[in-house]
Amino acid sequence: MEVWGLVDPDQRRKTRRDAIDDGDLIEITRMAREIGIVYPLAVSARAAQCMVPYPNIPQETVTENLWDILHAFRENAMRTTDCEFEFQVSVYLNGLVPTLTFRATISPDDDGKPAITIMMPDEDWETITGGAAAVGDVMLTVDDVAEALNFPPRRIREFIREHKIHAVNCGGDWRIKRSELERLMNEGF
Repeated sequence: MEVWGLVDPDQRRKTRRDAIDDGDLIEITRMAREIGIVYPLAVSARAAQCMVPYPNIPQETVTENLWDILHAFRENAMRTTDCEFEFQVSVYLNGLVPTLTFRATISPDDDGKPAITIMMPDEDWETITGGAAAVGDVMLTVDDVAEALNFPPRRIREFIREHKIHAVNCGGDWRIKRSELERLMNEGF
């Protein structure tokens, strides 16, 4: 599987900041904030290439395409509580207006705070977000953690509010790294 330059030869994962600095992610947080998106937002280089497929595209068309994508993302994000979803948007490409499908995810950034990544449907968000999660470190739901620890879900939410469990709020739902669950199982609260 090709990972388009996001992983170094030693198989260590880059941080989100490294991916932005290297051009694997393009940050558009400022533009996103103008329409009310509060989390940092970046698009993958492949998604950006689909939005702007040739070099001489007028800047106003690039800007319009980005606005259309951000508005479509926001509209879909407001209708779901999922941390990952696909959405479609029609963009202007050299006289044509094809409908493209993108995938959006909200996941922890390098500091464990929520960040949004928009990518192509076949891209892997964990690879793009690099060091935000260790290799194989997936995000679990409150129900997953409750079942593993033999607690009711409401008690897991209390532990989160009490800062006994580190979690990220994703679209109104909490997500906990698998490594955090393993820490709890090994060390306790």
